[in-house]
Amino acid sequence: MYICDPRLSGSQDPGGAALSDRLGWDKPSYGHLGPVGLPLPRVTAERFHNAGTADPENCCPSCTRLPTTHGRVNLGVGLRGEGSVSLRAANGMEWAFTISGHRPGIDYDILRRSRHSLWERVGGVWRNLENQVRDDDREEDDECLRLSRTNRIFVMDRPGWSPAAVPTAVKDFFFGFTHTAANPVRSDPSATELVLRGSFAEWVQARSKAEGIPWTHLELSPLPDGTKRTHYTWHSITWLIRNGPGQWVVGPRSVIQRGPIAREVMRVAPV
Repeated sequence: MYICDPRLSGSQDPGGAALSDRLGWDKPSYGHLGPVGLPLPRVTAERFHNAGTADPENCCPSCTRLPTTHGRVNLGVGLRGEGSVSLRAANGMEWAFTISGHRPGIDYDILRRSRHSLWERVGGVWRNLENQVRDDDREEDDECLRLSRTNRIFVMDRPGWSPAAVPTAVKDFFFGFTHTAANPVRSDPSATELVLRGSFAEWVQARSKAEGIPWTHLELSPLPDGTKRTHYTWHSITWLIRNGPGQWVVGPRSVIQRGPIAREVMRVAPV
């Protein structure tokens, strides 16, 4: 999920009806058996990466697009990447999931549900612009679903306004995630702070057409206490502040890391 400025890269239609056929939220089934009695693979390990650049084994198409360092997409707060790079009004992260028990003919998919809220501060008063929950799987360009040489698949995300470099670009306003021409959502040109908070859940599913196994929620690596896990969580806060010359800069409270943000927190103004 990333919020895109239509002035920079065009419309961001969330997608069509085919998306709902692949989400598999209603009745997750673990260890589905095919006609030969073999269970589906499992996710036995994971790695959350929120600094530097994307893993060299990550084959996602977006992983070679700007902003990059040495051809790999930048991660971390402000998409800082590695070395001296221009900060962006966005954050970046990457999940790597280790698959055990793979066999030929099995396809994988990584799915995400997101909750986000967008707040602006004008004249010292906070105002909510958006508060939305959605299935965030509009495209596959941020995923690498071909098993790597180390038996991993990947997904990457850059919540925020990744095309916007800061503080070099002076912008009067930013568009919201649900912005359309018919229902515009954008920040006030006089806003002095802008906070985008996102809380995300990721999980993995697989299928085998040859074995007649439909898309099925895979068993994930257990929680630290050994209990069953249904998804992996992470969150991002893009906190932009106007500096003296009136430019937007990445504020010190911006963050991208593991764990969720509570729904109740998303609904109240930043403090």
